[in-house]
Formats: sequence, C-alpha cells, structure tokens
Amino acid sequence: MFTQRSTRALFTAALPLVALTTVAACGNEKAPGTVKVGGAPVAGVTWNVESVTVDGATTKAPSGTYLKFVSDERVRGNYGCNDFDAQARVDGDSVDLGTSRTTLMGCADKNQRAFEKTLARALADKNTVKAQGDDRLTLTRANGDTIRLAKQRDAELVGTRWTVDTLHSGDAAQSLPEAARDRARLVFDKDGHVQARLGCNSGSAKATVKDGRITFGPLVSTKMGCVGEAAELEKTMKSVLDGKASYEIQGDGLTLTAADGTAVGLRAAK
Repeated sequence: MFTQRSTRALFTAALPLVALTTVAACGNEKAPGTVKVGGAPVAGVTWNVESVTVDGATTKAPSGTYLKFVSDERVRGNYGCNDFDAQARVDGDSVDLGTSRTTLMGCADKNQRAFEKTLARALADKNTVKAQGDDRLTLTRANGDTIRLAKQRDAELVGTRWTVDTLHSGDAAQSLPEAARDRARLVFDKDGHVQARLGCNSGSAKATVKDGRITFGPLVSTKMGCVGEAAELEKTMKSVLDGKASYEIQGDGLTLTAADGTAVGLRAAK
C-alpha cells in the first residue's frame, strides 16, 4: 500500500510497492480545468521536470519526472523513479506541498536516488511559480532553489514503439529484472492491430481502441521455447493482451491493465 509522509522530511526509496491511482477532485477543490498559478492555467497537462537547481548546482532530471496539478489542493508527480500524490495549496502565484503518499520502488541507479532526494527537498517548502509563455514554468523557493518545468505532450498510442519497463501485480509494482529488460515491446498500427514482442516470441493481434480500453483479438505468435525471467515476462504479456485491457498514457509512459488487475508499464522509444 501507499506510505504516507510529509514532504518536509527527506525522501527515501525503499522496497517495490504500489502504483498510484488517480485521485478525483472533491469537496471545495476547484475543477482541474480552473486551476491557475501565476495567472496561467496549469491543470490538464503533464509538466515535465527538466532540471533542479539547489545551492547553485543544477541537475538534469531523469526521463519521466513530472508534476501534475490535479486540483488546487492536490499535486501528483514522479520524483525521478517513484510516484507521489501530495496534498497541496495552490494559491495565486505559489504552491505549497503538504503530506504525500509515495510508491516505494527500489531505484537501482544511484543518480536517480540522489535526484529524488534533491527534488523532494526543492518541493518541501512553499514555491513561487512563474509562467514563461504557455509551455514553461519555474518553481522557486525563498532561498533561490529552482525547479524548471516544460509542458509535455502525451505520446501517441498508435505508431509509437512502446517498450515494457515495469510490471504490476495487484497493488505491487517493480522494475523489470535485468534478464528481461528490452525483451518486450508493442507497436499499435493505424490498421487496428498490435505487433508484439512478448519476451521470447513475437506475435500480432487485432486491437480495437475505444473509450480508454483496448479489445485484443486472438494473439498469433511464434512458438519458441522460453525459460527463466523472460518466460515470466512473456506469461504476463499474454495475460495483458488477452481480451479487454484499460490503458492510460502519461507523457511518454503507457500503462496497460487487464481485467484481473495484471498490468505492465511501457515507455515510448526516444
């Protein structure tokens, strides 16, 4: 399950755990489309974190790091590896994050772990927000630490080469083991089919996209023998591509979730 903490404490990555779910605006929260900071509308889009400057040192953000203003009382995002869902106060030209829930995926890369701590520190205090045109924002703390954001367009489902990088089972999420990395990918074509690499074997199926769901037809694939972690990955892929699956695109990330809750996270090729 989620772990709850204050953003005023240092962020620490731990064991793989849950994936975040969407939190709807409620109570007195403004509807997402009305949220503005510094006079600029900020809701309904993903704001990609480009870099963070702390104590005069600028660090480039890992791919997939983002903020999303769900309402004037909630901000979601990704620290560079782990996702978070935070209470917030968005008011005028400022944003102040409070208690948050985070996923607890172990981040193997030490640079990712270091960046997560840096970004968490920068978000821990009240930040002044300044819009630069309609596609860039800066968040600045009183001490001058700065987070630079750019509006990110969601990748297209069709025509993009999606590579599997995360596995979800129930409420648990974890990165692919080393032996299974870059072994599975999907490409949806304009003719309503998906071409798949499953782990060892390759195949294709009809894929009908409608209302946030994809209905997959029978999967036709090669019959190569598959063992170990690649075989486990292939089993998961076949489960997700069987029947109906929901999908969500967040920037360059795609999540496919089968009816039984089995899900895979994919990343768009650069």
